[in-house]
Amino acid sequence: MRWLKLHLRSRRVPLALTTATSTIALVWALSLAYTDSPTINARTASVTIVLAVIALGTTLSGADDALDRTASVNWPVRRAGHLLLGAAVITALLLLTTVTDASFEPLTLVLRNTAGLLGLTALGAALFGAALAWIAPLTWTLVAVMPFMGPSRELKMQLASWLIQPTGTTAATVCAIVLAVTGLLAYALRGCPLRPASETAPDQ
Repeated sequence: MRWLKLHLRSRRVPLALTTATSTIALVWALSLAYTDSPTINARTASVTIVLAVIALGTTLSGADDALDRTASVNWPVRRAGHLLLGAAVITALLLLTTVTDASFEPLTLVLRNTAGLLGLTALGAALFGAALAWIAPLTWTLVAVMPFMGPSRELKMQLASWLIQPTGTTAATVCAIVLAVTGLLAYALRGCPLRPASETAPDQ
């Protein structure tokens, strides 16, 4: 278990987990205190999920990029496991609220949005690095939750606002699956791009 402990520490997982848990707990507490609805709406849920996913996105690279290029361990499997475990943790934290009077529901929306946003974050990490991986998921989420966005029969609207579409919307589901699979494969196989040595060198 020593390697797992070192891996989690090198990726700053404890801090990311604390941030994600605090964010979800804060939104849940505010919803419980200030709304009468037993279900947290899709817009609020989407913003909460993307903040939790962004926190996890900071763990997609370690302090030493060159280490990920060594052949000493099976990095594609480890990266895939890292992402899948992160998705499971975020989903579990959100679903813990179902035993309370204000909850993130339905399960299909939580799973769809978590998978899609995490995939988009992973894709950003594979292309631009973990430090910039938050840009695409946050931008897409902020556009999707704008007041003029909503359930629609138009395909382009369903894709642009897939995060808040009803769970039975095929285009929204396909969009989330494509993002999830593409991000998982890109990150698992490629990892994050190498940063200049000056950015990863320890402080003097």
